[in-house]
Amino acid sequence: MNDHPVLSPRELSARLLGLIERKRYAQAGDVLAEALAQYPDDSDLLYGSALLDYLTDRRATARATLHSVLSRAPDHVAARSLLATLYQDSEELPAAEAMLLDLLKEYPESGHLYARYAMLMYRTMHLDKAQALAHEALRLDPDDELALIACMMGDLIEGRRGAEQERLSVMMSRHPESLSTARMLITHLLHRGKYGAAKRIAIELLKLYPDSREILALVVDLDALSHWSMLPLWPLNRWGWGASVGLWVLTLLVINGVGRVAPDAVAPLSIGLIAYCVYSWIFPSLLKRWLKRRAGI
Repeated sequence: MNDHPVLSPRELSARLLGLIERKRYAQAGDVLAEALAQYPDDSDLLYGSALLDYLTDRRATARATLHSVLSRAPDHVAARSLLATLYQDSEELPAAEAMLLDLLKEYPESGHLYARYAMLMYRTMHLDKAQALAHEALRLDPDDELALIACMMGDLIEGRRGAEQERLSVMMSRHPESLSTARMLITHLLHRGKYGAAKRIAIELLKLYPDSREILALVVDLDALSHWSMLPLWPLNRWGWGASVGLWVLTLLVINGVGRVAPDAVAPLSIGLIAYCVYSWIFPSLLKRWLKRRAGI
């Protein structure tokens, strides 16, 4: 009598995915080896193999397996979804977008797919489109965590803060793609001069990694840039050397023009401009030093 009944591919796949979900990767590998020995061509088992490879940082093997699955079962939804993730991780964003759009055509009521597309649009810096997709995702599936994350990121960018915002960092920890998206958003918002929005997202990352001195230093830098006392220096911070050159040219033109119309005003105007230049040279470093000391770094 056989004490170990032969399981079907579906049963083995369910067992494999259950182990992967509980992060018992070594045991999942043992189950997978046994399952593929019996059913080497089963698409669901091969997908499970690709997922296990992906989660254990064997990305090239995962991609090869997914292509093999899709050559046999081109409509395999989970394989296509994971391949879109691999494309996104390797910065093949047009390929990831094409895959997600194909899936959305087939499953237009999937809030989770809309949320994934929203996160991709955040990465490509199409912020308005990302926020619209996020709200559509939340409308379709109010309980989808990734949809909530996408909406909350939009709220952080716009400076809105709701009660559920307190759960953002916890939810982000369960969705690794949101972490890389958050880092890219911070860089993009910095380049656009939206220092407050960048700081709000950086604070959420710091909640996830409270011992990271690198992220703490980033928050301090953003705190300095978004400080009310730095508002007069916003053009210089936003456009850098270009703004400095523009200020120098504008100063010459203004002083030259004022000298012709009101010569007595040239001296106080020159003093004011010199004071602004000194302020721009000295104050930011003093402010940053004080904020770093307050943060303990």
